Amino acid sequence: MNTELIRAVGRPRRIAPAALVLTALQAQAAGGHHAVDDASLLEPGECQLETWADRTAGGTRSTMHLGPACRLGAVELGLNLDRTRGAGAASTAGLQLKWATPVSDTLSLGAVVSASWPARLTSAPRRTGVLLATWEPAQAWRVHANAGRDFQPGAPSSTHAGAALEWQTTPAVSFVAERFREGGGDHGRVGARWALSTAISVDLSRAAGWRGRAPAWWTVGLTWAGPR
Repeated sequence: MNTELIRAVGRPRRIAPAALVLTALQAQAAGGHHAVDDASLLEPGECQLETWADRTAGGTRSTMHLGPACRLGAVELGLNLDRTRGAGAASTAGLQLKWATPVSDTLSLGAVVSASWPARLTSAPRRTGVLLATWEPAQAWRVHANAGRDFQPGAPSSTHAGAALEWQTTPAVSFVAERFREGGGDHGRVGARWALSTAISVDLSRAAGWRGRAPAWWTVGLTWAGPR
């Protein structure tokens, strides 16, 4: 993830193997390297490891990300490690706390707060607070919405918000289109996710500044989730 541009309804498990794949996929379908996060948590006693890399189309900037997280009671606690090369090169480490709960059969709400520090602790942390919502209007469709603020040290706060539409085409494949605002700019992204098993999924997406105002970038990611 470009750390200045990107940051983001749980279902009961089924018995059939295909549905197990679907459950694992849906628990991760938004979030990951996507800017718009979903209002769902890992299952109790479950952990995950997300890793991804992105690169601008001109090759002027790239980022590597590693993000382990575990479900602890009613919340999900995660660690974010990012290293950016090229323009604005930096390394950051951060903590993230996420909470979510279903309010009906088709709607879940949640919130996430995070803080990240430069590797050498040379400044105060960047802090983010976001409210989350996930609505499932039909079995194969989900809508995610985020609204919050980014607080940069020594600078005015900025909007951290977005909306995403997710389409589950098969138990193992889904597509996401999102528009989001971060770092003072508007961006769009389209991506796909393949569940290789109940525990492992692969992501690929392309994002760009809205109306061509920023360089496009590609992201590829791998996620593992399972009992700790």
